Amino acid sequence: MPHRPFMLGIAGDSGVGKTTISSGIARLLGQERTTNICVDDYHKYDRKQRAELQITPLNPACNYMDIMEQHVRLLAMGEPILKPVYNHSTGSFDPPQYIPPPRAVQDNNRLIPRAVVLEGLLTLYSQPMRERYHLKVYLEPEEDLRREWKVKRDVSKRGYTPEQVVADIERRMPDSKAYIWPQKEYADIVVRFYRPQGYDPEKPSTLSVRITLKRSLPKLDLTEVLHSAYEDEPSVIRLEARKEADVLDISGGMEPERAAVFERLIWEQIGQHAEHFNPELIGTFWDKGGQSYPLALTQLVIAYYLVHMREQAIQKGALAYA
Repeated sequence: MPHRPFMLGIAGDSGVGKTTISSGIARLLGQERTTNICVDDYHKYDRKQRAELQITPLNPACNYMDIMEQHVRLLAMGEPILKPVYNHSTGSFDPPQYIPPPRAVQDNNRLIPRAVVLEGLLTLYSQPMRERYHLKVYLEPEEDLRREWKVKRDVSKRGYTPEQVVADIERRMPDSKAYIWPQKEYADIVVRFYRPQGYDPEKPSTLSVRITLKRSLPKLDLTEVLHSAYEDEPSVIRLEARKEADVLDISGGMEPERAAVFERLIWEQIGQHAEHFNPELIGTFWDKGGQSYPLALTQLVIAYYLVHMREQAIQKGALAYA
């Protein structure tokens, strides 16, 4: 029988890199095996209306949460949806987009469940939505870093001036704290990019990353594999076992050869359960304008858990249609 899709939810504030992470996951899994959905398309009001109403898109009241929940439920059941499309460049709405049923893909005489990756401001806000995800990820880079990213993106892609972006960030801050940041507590994986000591802003590829893996995740052997690999150089990758989570810290200052070793180790673990992966372009950012080893390893870690958890769900029959 066909399989239901594996549901991955990625949440975080504006400018944290949700699309960068989700697109990297899609490249890893293969575009033909992945359905990517941006839940920020479910705004009720266009940019002009929001200004008149003095409401921000971070506020759930500014979004069709009921339709968002309905569509997540339909996708989880392997059904098609007619998704709204919000145009961030114009601040208005484009014609809706038909999303075909996220059916499993035949590969080597085996059906592989499709991965549905949903990313956006309010992806983990609603309990009915959270219940549909098999894996939940929250992104929280350093706040100054997020602001830097958002200014760069909104100026280059959305036609704003730096002053307008900064003013918008300040105006949205109460809603960020009230509606976006609390979603962190529901995530299985929390990703925090940060600037190490001596960081050069002209070299964003040297950012470090801290990945918190909650104990609610299935016990997998990724941490043991990494531990055996970095014992001789703990300053590059550190693993700390805490009461409720394992914390993996990856330095952005690692040499390419060292990064390649860790990528290979994770890749080998993924390869045990992945029939089709495309490693090209992982770790890229700013429209392929640079590459970050911590970003690549973050995408690989998330893909690792996705693949292993999907395989476990298949074996338990959790993704099979009734």
